[in-house]
Amino acid sequence: MLELVKLSQAEHENYLAKSSRVSFLQTAAWGELKTGWKFECLGWRNNQGETVGAALVLYKSVPLLKKYSLAYIPEGPVIDWQSDLESFLLPLKSFLKQKNVFLLKIGPRVVENVWSAENIKAGIADSAVLKISDLTADQSFAQAGLIRNALQEFGFKQETTSAAFGDVQPRFTFELELSGRTDDQLLMQMNQQWRRNIKKSESEGVKVRIGTKADLSAFHQIYLETAKRDGFSPRSLNYFEKYFDAFNQQQPDSLRLYVAEHQGVVVAANLWVHINERVWYAYGASSTAGRELRPSNAVQWQMIRDARKVGADIYDLRGITATLDQLDPTVGLINFKVGLGGRAIQWMGEFDLVLNKPIAIAYALARRFK
Repeated sequence: MLELVKLSQAEHENYLAKSSRVSFLQTAAWGELKTGWKFECLGWRNNQGETVGAALVLYKSVPLLKKYSLAYIPEGPVIDWQSDLESFLLPLKSFLKQKNVFLLKIGPRVVENVWSAENIKAGIADSAVLKISDLTADQSFAQAGLIRNALQEFGFKQETTSAAFGDVQPRFTFELELSGRTDDQLLMQMNQQWRRNIKKSESEGVKVRIGTKADLSAFHQIYLETAKRDGFSPRSLNYFEKYFDAFNQQQPDSLRLYVAEHQGVVVAANLWVHINERVWYAYGASSTAGRELRPSNAVQWQMIRDARKVGADIYDLRGITATLDQLDPTVGLINFKVGLGGRAIQWMGEFDLVLNKPIAIAYALARRFK
């Protein structure tokens, strides 16, 4: 049996640096950002004293029941998912029960299915296809089913009702493979519209640069405009300033702000995060005025090229919805991402383990009727 121990942030980050398929949501910097949550870094050690797994665990207390909390390990823990899972899960379960955790949610970084951009495009064009899972996957991984069975045998459930609190992170994402490819090859795998838009932004004089923390205020201004236009609740400027500081203090240049300007005016801006072999497109914003200049395409293209320059194997565009229904407005975002080429990924999703059933039921009822 493995021993579960508390890790310092330095020990945690050192382990992540040696691991593959690590999410930036498992960094201590992410824990620093989560207002209303507490966090700690945990690790598993074998009989030789070697760290063989790590987890950033977020805790949130329950209103009126401050003694109890739920625990969340976003896109983690960082372990070998094909090993003996019980040796990891048993000590974790025991530790969390002692902390009065009533519900644990985890998000294994395990790929279930992969669809090529061409497959997704064909699905969007076919009115009989309403969701990604209607398409035959280009690749399917049997290990996902085995891991799901092992988790369910341990007591985990995958659901969005009852005691669960639903998937928090997207189950479907989109990414580009960068390794072994030149800029020209990446450009040629894009559709004609993307290539035209990149060329147009260049001909119109759109300039893309890496910004500083001082540029976050300009980013936030057009981010608020984007939120109003697209109908989502925006985050504060303070949040993005904390975001910038937390990641860059942890690892310099791990978070960048890319700014697209036209005649000195900011018309688009994106945030990227770089951890190990992967770069994520984390946030994006564009002004309504100047959209005909295609600055969003220009920013993405610069970020993709720079991701390759820093040695990233994957450029991750984060979540897409599962729908391919042409009448659904979210399909526009899928079209934007699919136009780059690349592939859609279906992850295993998130799983809940109830550790205190009465409190978990009370929590679920409170959420239902609030």
